[in-house]
Amino acid sequence: MKLFVIRLLYSLYCAECWSYRMPMRKLGPLFDRLYKRLYFWDPFGYIQKNNPTLEHYIRNIHKSMDIGFSDKNIGMSIARAEGTLAFMFVPYEMLILSVFKKLGILPIQNSHFLIFLIITCGLSLLFTHFMGQKNEEYIGYFHQFERHENNAVWHVISSIFFIGAVCAGIISIMWWNES
Repeated sequence: MKLFVIRLLYSLYCAECWSYRMPMRKLGPLFDRLYKRLYFWDPFGYIQKNNPTLEHYIRNIHKSMDIGFSDKNIGMSIARAEGTLAFMFVPYEMLILSVFKKLGILPIQNSHFLIFLIITCGLSLLFTHFMGQKNEEYIGYFHQFERHENNAVWHVISSIFFIGAVCAGIISIMWWNES
């Protein structure tokens, strides 16, 4: 189960890295012009002091942005992937509890939906923390996954899991509000 959760996290991380690269390809020339103006404006003298040429400055900015977004330790991609993974389990937990409520196993009223939602979010966060994010052990697995040939299959599986989470959320909300 732990390997499955880390595999989902890796697929979400790859999706986040891909979603970063797409706008950067389209808006890259616009940003490069902005960097050029900023280099020559240099209001505090810091940019030209640390970067001898414009090309060096632009290369440093691109390198910093790549590290800031796609680094497995501190990047934005892993942070967004961890959050997405944590809240992908919420609809499945909600669906299970909604089925229990609908079958009469749990005597819960409709007015307690927010409490129900908070509990499932907390359980999901704990589950993902202990299954994949604890002590950053996912980084070792990520290096193994990068060498596998069947990553596309896992990306499809994680996409299906994500679509299933959306459907489970809709069904659980509909069943929860039935009287």
